[in-house]
Amino acid sequence: MKKVEIQKIIGYILIVACVGIVSFYGGNLNPRQLLSVVVFSSFVAGSLFYWPFRNAFALIGITLLLGLNILDVEHLLRFAQLDIILFLIGMMTIIAFLEEKKFFDWLINILIKPFTNKPTIMIAILFLLGTIMAALVDEVTSILFMSVITIKILKCYNITGAKVLPFIMFLVFTTNIGSSALPVGNPIGVLIAFQAGFTINEFIRWMLPLALIASVATILMGLTYLRRATNFHKNTICMDSIESIKMNRDIQIALIAFIAVIAGLVLHARIEEALNLTKNTMLLGVPLIVAGCVLMVSRSNAQALVSKVDWWTLLYFMLLFASVGTLSYTGVTTRLAEIIMGSVSGLFGTMLLVGITISLLTAFMDNVLAVATIAPVVQALGASGIPSEPIWWIMLVGGTYCGNATIIGSTANIVAAGCMEKQGFGSFSQWGWIKLGVIVSVVTFLISFALLAFQFGAF
Repeated sequence: MKKVEIQKIIGYILIVACVGIVSFYGGNLNPRQLLSVVVFSSFVAGSLFYWPFRNAFALIGITLLLGLNILDVEHLLRFAQLDIILFLIGMMTIIAFLEEKKFFDWLINILIKPFTNKPTIMIAILFLLGTIMAALVDEVTSILFMSVITIKILKCYNITGAKVLPFIMFLVFTTNIGSSALPVGNPIGVLIAFQAGFTINEFIRWMLPLALIASVATILMGLTYLRRATNFHKNTICMDSIESIKMNRDIQIALIAFIAVIAGLVLHARIEEALNLTKNTMLLGVPLIVAGCVLMVSRSNAQALVSKVDWWTLLYFMLLFASVGTLSYTGVTTRLAEIIMGSVSGLFGTMLLVGITISLLTAFMDNVLAVATIAPVVQALGASGIPSEPIWWIMLVGGTYCGNATIIGSTANIVAAGCMEKQGFGSFSQWGWIKLGVIVSVVTFLISFALLAFQFGAF
């Protein structure tokens, strides 16, 4: 057995054992809670150490939860978050249609012309577009569209194969950061907006500037890293092929579909209000109805479009969500909230503790569950006299920026990883991602924390 494999096995066992020991002695958990934590940690550690076999660990983990009577089938289905899965199926189908109609080639032709001889500026603009699009729509839609565009542009500069991966990684980083700028960019933005009563104007005042500053810092780090690792050389054949794409009937239909889905996602809340629908009904409905329309337009090629949906990644999502939901089901997250309540004092210390807690939870589990767990704590702190507004904002920062730390830290990360594998670019290096992701997470978190703490007089 190779030395690297032995190190992975030892690392896997140590992580699961350490989590179990700390939970047993420091968490005061009952047997069901302890088992749910250990199974979840084995799930996460397996994904980190053996990413290509993540679904094997996921299937075994869920079976253990069911077999040990920690989770039942009813709650498994409830926690699997089928709404997100259906959303992704719709978006992946639409993107397959747009690719087939060469819509992205036409769009790249427009984007690339002013920067043909300035690839570094072109890459910086792509990263910034990831930030902006995530804020306006959501992180998943942004990474699905922007990753396709980025891959095609990189090909025109002879950057192919595994060399594409670090570019996509930094695109994911700016996408996650951008998702915090407006409430529609990330589910936890919506959750915090409702819990704290924040308006979109307050997001523009507090989170939009932070997101832009953090994105610029990330872009600078990315360009520095990528410049050392990559040399840009124009691919004349690719450039000529892109430039030869002109507007035609197929692209016009694709453009209509693209505008429809973007406009629908941006305006979904207003549509729901006008039709008296439940919140987020049209957030799911828009990609599904557009996907249905493009399948009808494709007709004989509809089955080929559906085959491009990344079912492997969707299965992993469902199992991951179910495993994370078990922590709430068994009361582990409630116990965590109690520990935090007994440890805070003063605005600065409270912001720091809550921010670090959310950041760590987000890196290894669903950020919505993390924020939902700590939200009652923040409300209780506000009732006790501690200003809660800066705590809500630092929760949002930790829940989005620090999703960059690991490959499972956010939905966008996992979607991007699945897309790269499906398109033949290979798998992200787990430790390579963590080394870059942790640096980006820490730097951007500290910048935003300092700016928030200064503005709210927490120092």
